[in-house]
Amino acid sequence: MTFLETLVALDTLNLLALLGVVFIGLPHGAMDGALAVHFGWMGRPTRAITFLLAYIGLAGLVVLSWAIAPVLSFIAFLAISTYHFGRGDATSTIFGRGAVESIARGGVVIGGISQFHRTEANDVFVTIVGSDTTGVWIFLDLVAILAVACVVEALLFKQRKERTAFALELGLLLVVFLLTPPLVGFAMYFCFIHSLRHFASMRSLLNATVSKLRITQTTVAFTLLTWAFGLLVLVQQSARIGVEPALLKVVFIGLAALTVPHMLLVDGVLERSAQRPHRKP
Repeated sequence: MTFLETLVALDTLNLLALLGVVFIGLPHGAMDGALAVHFGWMGRPTRAITFLLAYIGLAGLVVLSWAIAPVLSFIAFLAISTYHFGRGDATSTIFGRGAVESIARGGVVIGGISQFHRTEANDVFVTIVGSDTTGVWIFLDLVAILAVACVVEALLFKQRKERTAFALELGLLLVVFLLTPPLVGFAMYFCFIHSLRHFASMRSLLNATVSKLRITQTTVAFTLLTWAFGLLVLVQQSARIGVEPALLKVVFIGLAALTVPHMLLVDGVLERSAQRPHRKP
């Protein structure tokens, strides 16, 4: 059986979910190149090289850490994903409340998906980390407890209309996570909520400082490079461990590797950057 035939033979829902993450979800992170243009880093060769080396270097360190300590690396990935997802969805701007809402929203995603489907989720975790997942579940149980506490706190400090929207969105997400397999639930959230919100917020930010052509060029270039590298690794790993486990590992380890520099850029540099006018490149 060829590589393509084996890929087609995989469980349809899980395959579609993983392909959705690759073809819809990952490009939202590829807008980091346009964000670098926004900061003025790509206009000078030395700054552009520094940015690219730092970005690739951080991603490489994540892959290396995963090879050395997969369980700890996966827990760290879940932790930063909980905050990053929640931060992207949160509407509270007051210091402290924003953090509470971020943990509430991100905790519902990470905790809800895993807790509703512990057996299926554990099968995915074992494939990704290749070892005992006891530590992962201890962390996820703590996330679920913390998420419940933060949801209650957020409901208390939000105003009526905002409270209703917050409760409705989390309630609908929980229903989706309950009714769909873990990979499908994650893909639906990652592609159609987190990624679309990121696209919208970046578009409104970048349109004032970066031309649409430049945004498209950098996003497409970063996306194609990511896909090409991922495909090479997938083909190499498939020959060693099989297509399905290789696809899971490439998608999630790759996602973790890209999330670290992406989060530092979006949740760190961007939030702290001074709001000053920029010229369109």
